[in-house]
Amino acid sequence: MNSDTSPRLDRYFTYRLNTLAKLNDLASHSLYLDKGGLSLAESRVLASIGSFPHITVNRLAFEANLDKGQASRSAQSLVDKGLVVKANSLTDGRSVILALTPSGKPVWRKLMVLMEQRNQALTSCLNPEEQVLLLDMFERMLAHAKAGHAGDALEHAA
Repeated sequence: MNSDTSPRLDRYFTYRLNTLAKLNDLASHSLYLDKGGLSLAESRVLASIGSFPHITVNRLAFEANLDKGQASRSAQSLVDKGLVVKANSLTDGRSVILALTPSGKPVWRKLMVLMEQRNQALTSCLNPEEQVLLLDMFERMLAHAKAGHAGDALEHAA
């Protein structure tokens, strides 16, 4: 088989997307730890709790892109730091609802500014029109994925 037509992992979109995500995680971890005092997992959890008020741990794991154990440990760490509060769900006694505390809200706002900075740094190689086009394409891909296999994961996380 000609090497030009042979399958190569680095030619696949999903491989490139995962590599980009890993490189972004490395840069984000340093930024969030240095400027916000939170690990990457804690930052993802705090951002998700602030963005999706009264979120369950199952939904949190999905939104923060962590497994349930990581999400639960990070949420507990944020509870211990006084940034998040846990409450039992009124509709499901087995479920816990998470929300920001009054002292967690300014930390969340600061974190969201740092996330915006990371987004701008990552997309700075694209002109404004390319950025809009890329976001539009990602929205369509997300909608497509949610309509298929990922839709099942969303239902289980809710």
